[in-house]
Amino acid sequence: MRTRDLVVRSLLLIGLLPAAGGVAQEIVPDPAQLQLEVQRGAQARVEHLTEEATGAKVTAITVSKPGPLFWSVELRVPALKFQAGKHYTVTFRAKSSSREYVYVVAEKATGNQASLAYGTNVELGDQWKTYTVEFTPSETADPARLTFSDLSVDQSTFWFADLKLNEK
Repeated sequence: MRTRDLVVRSLLLIGLLPAAGGVAQEIVPDPAQLQLEVQRGAQARVEHLTEEATGAKVTAITVSKPGPLFWSVELRVPALKFQAGKHYTVTFRAKSSSREYVYVVAEKATGNQASLAYGTNVELGDQWKTYTVEFTPSETADPARLTFSDLSVDQSTFWFADLKLNEK
């Protein structure tokens, strides 16, 4: 085997070079475009802030009155497209004013708004932490969205920053 072939195979194995036809695409949503969905008597507000230490744009959700259902308050990333069978990775930093769980799921944005893949629960604490969620949609959806749900369990504040969606 030639040296060039060995180098290319090594780069493919460690993920520094995309596989043929598999060019990775990174989507970085504008935090100002994120949508707060509040239903069923819940009360919540969204603020767009700048983190002093890093200059990062932060989306803060304050739930002052939880609703009767876990999905009464959700943060949504709209205007996405997901393809069946493709692998997606979501990374973001987050924290909350008290220990809370957030459910991250890809969904259809029209019709029955069904989940496109199994969602993932992540546990937030009061310190910034980077989270990674991976999923592979079972069907194609355009328009679609990424939803951060379970925000309506307790009175709490949630902070989200550095959201990135990678498609492979």
